[in-house]
Amino acid sequence: MSLIDKMTRVLKLESEIFEEVEKDTSATREAFLIVLIAGISNGIGGLGHLGFRGLVIGLIAGIVGWLLWSGVIYLIGVKGFRYTSDMGELLRCLGFAYSPGIFNFVGIIPGIGPPLRFLVMVWVLVAFVIAVRQALDVDTRRAVIVSFLGFLVFFVFGLIMGILTPHRM
Repeated sequence: MSLIDKMTRVLKLESEIFEEVEKDTSATREAFLIVLIAGISNGIGGLGHLGFRGLVIGLIAGIVGWLLWSGVIYLIGVKGFRYTSDMGELLRCLGFAYSPGIFNFVGIIPGIGPPLRFLVMVWVLVAFVIAVRQALDVDTRRAVIVSFLGFLVFFVFGLIMGILTPHRM
């Protein structure tokens, strides 16, 4: 199955795709590629207020965010709550959950860009909950709790990046 086919299944929020990539150790590179694409798209979406540096910032924030969020989910879910998974499984599942982030470029559209980016963020969060549920083998309620706690850390990271990044070029 091609990467595009896998991403399409994620975009449709098919839970089975996360089970498949969880077990497929060769999918780690694909997950990383998705994070890169989503990061570039995020950077394009931020060009209006960050300029060209938005591309670099979007890419770095995407990679660091993926690693950070995966690590936090691992600490909370596996170490804290004693659910079953390993870091590789989480990296693959959560990397694929970034798939809706490929649409973050819509942020560049004047007026409607920010609300559209918000919708993309919600789409990514839903994909993350499904990915966490499948990777940790828990019910949806527990996946929401673990994902929310992980998102709080991710959100604080985003705020810090925003504070540290000048908004004028």
